[in-house]
Amino acid sequence: MATWFSEATRAKKDAQAASIPPEWRISPGKLPGAEVKNVLPYLSTTGILTPSDLTIIHTPPSTLLSSLSSGILTALEVTTAFCKAAAVAHQLVNCCTEMMFERALEKAKELDRLFKENGKTVGALHGLPVSLKDQFQIKGVECNMGIASWLGHISEKDSVLVTILEKQGAVLHCRTNISQTLMFSESDNYVYGRTDNPHNRTLTPGGSSGGEGALIAMHGSPLGVGTDIGGSVRIPAAYNGLFGLRPTCHRFPYAGARNTLLGLEGIQSALGPLSTDVDGVKMFAKAVLDGKPWLLDPKTPEIPWRESMAALEGMKGKEGERRAVFGVMWWDAVVRPHPPMRRALQMTVEAMRKAGYEVIDFEPLDVEKAEKLTLDLYGSDGSEDIRRTLSISGEPHHPLILMPKEGGSQLTVYESWQLNVAKDEYCARHLEHWNATAERTSTGFPIDGLLLPPGVTTAHLHGRWHGWIPYTSLFNMLDLPAMVIPVGSRVDPALDPVDDKFQPANARDAEIQSSYSPEVYENAPIAVQLVGRRYREEEVIGLTELVVEALRQAKKGEE
Repeated sequence: MATWFSEATRAKKDAQAASIPPEWRISPGKLPGAEVKNVLPYLSTTGILTPSDLTIIHTPPSTLLSSLSSGILTALEVTTAFCKAAAVAHQLVNCCTEMMFERALEKAKELDRLFKENGKTVGALHGLPVSLKDQFQIKGVECNMGIASWLGHISEKDSVLVTILEKQGAVLHCRTNISQTLMFSESDNYVYGRTDNPHNRTLTPGGSSGGEGALIAMHGSPLGVGTDIGGSVRIPAAYNGLFGLRPTCHRFPYAGARNTLLGLEGIQSALGPLSTDVDGVKMFAKAVLDGKPWLLDPKTPEIPWRESMAALEGMKGKEGERRAVFGVMWWDAVVRPHPPMRRALQMTVEAMRKAGYEVIDFEPLDVEKAEKLTLDLYGSDGSEDIRRTLSISGEPHHPLILMPKEGGSQLTVYESWQLNVAKDEYCARHLEHWNATAERTSTGFPIDGLLLPPGVTTAHLHGRWHGWIPYTSLFNMLDLPAMVIPVGSRVDPALDPVDDKFQPANARDAEIQSSYSPEVYENAPIAVQLVGRRYREEEVIGLTELVVEALRQAKKGEE
């Protein structure tokens, strides 16, 4: 846990605590003891949320929007409920950075006034609270990204995403915690501290968008936005039992967001939504694309929302149509996933086959070499960007950051170009590898989606990150859209015992597998990942709906 502090960081934490209204503060007698791991039940025991509030925060986003558009619920009622839940969540797991409750409530009142006057909603997300990772700038609000050097930086203009979300009627009620510099899978920094996983507080919610993951798992937001340069949306989604989409780079507008590693072009960060259900992801994608982001962000391609693609037209097995076909990559041929992650993928493949879908094996392609290339791209500046950023305040370099403090030698421009050449060559090889699956499918077409684990472990112990991320980072380098899908199960000692027959493939495989204990990881959610083709986010969402329905039917058949 980050423990360094300065007068500025201490003052920021004091101001943050003061931003929670007194009536929303949990009384000491109702706070869970340190021995309590699962704090999800505390939403209903603190006395802060009313029965009506609890009903609202447990309602799916699509149902909330329907109730808001019909006038059954007001924006103020919905916003109040989620602000209360966010305040409670923060006190239990330390997930927020900026709690903009007063601003959000005023925005909700304005939306209600406009709805009453005009008899219609303001945009596709009218009255829906949306949380943001602490990168997305809001005019007049501090945005420091958990970096002490940036404390006191007040945003002068909105990020493009913020502009579009507010135009669509969203109510931005809080921003959430991240890892220092965004480059490790734990949400911990020297400004806001460490975020816990609400399912088991001895575990991390992941990173770098872990504050979003923890908040949404605690029902403090129906829909949130993170960013992903190596798995930073998908890992928190998997660790917290959520849906999370990493899109093709720039499909959604990133302009105006704060970041580290600015100028790194070989692998770029993409923003994506997290939600408790796939409809929340779908609503976000459609609303943002309907806002024509290409008119505001020069890097965003002009690709509107394609409803026919989302509906999987021509792929549903109707007369004259083929059915969607899937590949499955059981492991990356370097490090084998822990038993619960294997079970999640097995459950999913069995459910898909039972539902009548073809699933063929997909062999990994030189993943170890691809991961080295990915890490070389991340560290091609010899960690200079991070050193310069942190040196302003003198804050320490967090020990979990993927790139070491000392870094390697800075590459020359020519050497950097050669990394990009090598990346392009690998991407071309992988595309050929994907297309070659057409020779093995019954349809004669390549696979439409690839199922695989979202990582080697479920949510891991605080400070014990294994650092092996190619299950997600590979698809950042390939720039393919990928969705994490919770399978509705958790680590269970009875179902997920230690694999006594495991034979390690190498030293790293042995080390990571030896860290597994079902008792340590108990109650951690398990999930799978679905990868699609570039710029086909709508199709990935549609394929996700097929997986969700297959899992639902499989569970129903077991009852």
